[in-house]
Amino acid sequence: MLFTDYQEKIAKQALKGSVFLTGFAGSGKTTIGKIFLKYLLEQDTPGNRILVLVPQKSLGLTYSDFLESIEIYNGNLPVIQTISGISQKIIRLFWPIIAPQFKFKHPKYYPTFLNIESAQYFMAKVCEPFFEKNFFSSIKSEKPRILSQILDNLNKSALVGFPHEEIAMRLKSAWSKESNHLIAYEEAQECANAFRDYCLEFNLIDFSLQYEISNKVIHESFLIQQYLFNSYEYLVYDNIEEDTPSAHDLILKWLPRLKCALLIQDENAGFRSFLGADPISAARLSKSCQEIIEVNDSFISDPPIQEIISIYGKALSHQPIGGISEPGFKRLSFHHHKFYPDMIDRVVQQIDNFINEGIDPGKIAILAPFVSNALRFQIQQRMNEKNIKLVTHRPSRSLREESITHGLISWTKLAYPEWGLSPSIYQFRTAITQTIGNMDPIRADLLSRIVLSKNTTFALRPMDDVRPEMLERITIQAVFQYQKIFSWLMNYQNNKSEMDVFLASFFGEILSQPGFGFHENYEGAEITGRLIESMQNFRKNTYSHFQKTGENWALDYITMLENGLISALYLQTWDLPPQDAVYLAPAHTFLMQNRPVEIQFWLDIGNMGWWQRLMQPLTQPYVLSRNWIDGLKWTDIHEYENNQKNLEKLISGLLLRCSGNLILHTIGYNENGDEQTGPLLKATQRILRTYHRQIGHQNV
Repeated sequence: MLFTDYQEKIAKQALKGSVFLTGFAGSGKTTIGKIFLKYLLEQDTPGNRILVLVPQKSLGLTYSDFLESIEIYNGNLPVIQTISGISQKIIRLFWPIIAPQFKFKHPKYYPTFLNIESAQYFMAKVCEPFFEKNFFSSIKSEKPRILSQILDNLNKSALVGFPHEEIAMRLKSAWSKESNHLIAYEEAQECANAFRDYCLEFNLIDFSLQYEISNKVIHESFLIQQYLFNSYEYLVYDNIEEDTPSAHDLILKWLPRLKCALLIQDENAGFRSFLGADPISAARLSKSCQEIIEVNDSFISDPPIQEIISIYGKALSHQPIGGISEPGFKRLSFHHHKFYPDMIDRVVQQIDNFINEGIDPGKIAILAPFVSNALRFQIQQRMNEKNIKLVTHRPSRSLREESITHGLISWTKLAYPEWGLSPSIYQFRTAITQTIGNMDPIRADLLSRIVLSKNTTFALRPMDDVRPEMLERITIQAVFQYQKIFSWLMNYQNNKSEMDVFLASFFGEILSQPGFGFHENYEGAEITGRLIESMQNFRKNTYSHFQKTGENWALDYITMLENGLISALYLQTWDLPPQDAVYLAPAHTFLMQNRPVEIQFWLDIGNMGWWQRLMQPLTQPYVLSRNWIDGLKWTDIHEYENNQKNLEKLISGLLLRCSGNLILHTIGYNENGDEQTGPLLKATQRILRTYHRQIGHQNV
């Protein structure tokens, strides 16, 4: 990796004290952080005395890759961590001191830390009696979304730093519409309080309680403070604008104790505001640093792209755009289609043309406000026809939404007939289609109706007595593969193990073998891996609970999965996607990947999803923040201004990661048949009209 003299100079400056480094995306700030690490290691600084702090694990991957490439280790590697990881370590180490302070019912026993899935599971158990009392009848929302919003409110209270008992009060004080909605806030508060009591009773620590505990003990306990502050002497804190106020509070206290520190901020960012990110809070850290350095270089976007960013800012705010340069306008192309399939056909054709011209597929990104199943399927199908590799990245997509998950769960139900959960004909047909190589739905349906029985001992039949003409219709190869699966499952009945162990064995010994549907199916393997890890985490996090109740964790897991409560995110889903494949992702997900590309396609730019935030009836990220004034009402004006500002930030963030062309596509009617006239489309039309007027004047 090559570094500029200026980057090396800033890194050396940070070795002398604390530096607050700020600049737009693509200006080389993270590279300076890597140089800083390299210099520290070259000076024989022990790696375990260096902390690289990031808001979420995915943002630390670039540092991990860099450290592997330089191979300068002094005893061990620098620690790459999040505040959440630090807080969990503190609680584990000092549990005997911490437990009595927080009214845990069993302070002598170590706690169980809950991930998103297990927290939703226990929240569902706590809230079930409330749903039976007709709670939340005043709002229209599915149960999984209600549970996730209650958890989100608890998380916000801890990340912002106010008592969780005040959640409803804060939301109600800002509500300015129909009064019956206030009842839902009170109901959500009652559920949140009950969940917190449940956690204290059974030694469970969810994300919010973890933060609440660590915030209190780190700031109030001299012993714990000394331990933490003496653990590391050097700090790189990257993407501070994406972290939370409570994280910034800790760093403010820690900075004077460090030998040197480099704090890195992206300007005009803070895309994770819905998760508590607070750029205003992050700016406080600059006052505690010895030097503030702003970098203005751009190693990705060039002047024509930066001109487009500026023009969009004016178009969105209805300011006069002025002139548009020819180089700037050449980077921008606009295509209108009447229907959705027409847009996808054109996008795939354009990508094929770029690749034929020599553009690396890994340098092309297709971005949309949301990536639906239909959109992904249609693009994937057309890409396959042209032999173009496509990778889809949707970390918010739950396991329940994957059809492969349901096929795997169908096989799991069949492996445990004692549960009484035999799959339906439709479910089993899906499983057969996915599992047996080159199996079409018609033959899969025929096979399913032949072999699936209502036998309570074992729901599958062998193919021994099937008429020859039926075997011929299904094909000998498919029958052979089915018999292999049948024999494997029958043998498994004699030596059963836990559900996650079963699935791992079944995948390795059957599904991934040549001739079966998962052989060389890397997406299927990734989903299977996520499902197995989800099962393992759930079993680990709920083990003590099921040990006490005597219930079957696997049955509860399957019920929870089929009800849509499985949604934990795993680090492998955030790994950088293959560099030789076109990248399809929601726009905000692309930003958090921090991945530069040459060509960006923005789909369906008339969609309101580019501008409008996801409406959640039980939470409000901007009200539950330190920047909101107590008692102020959240109005439509606030909503409009906030959406405008976020769209401007989104456009800037995307284009600062684009080194070539921006290709915009819009449609007359979306997937639902609705007309599209969102603010991004209107701003684009203003730019186009301005340019064509400019060209007209030049030709007169």
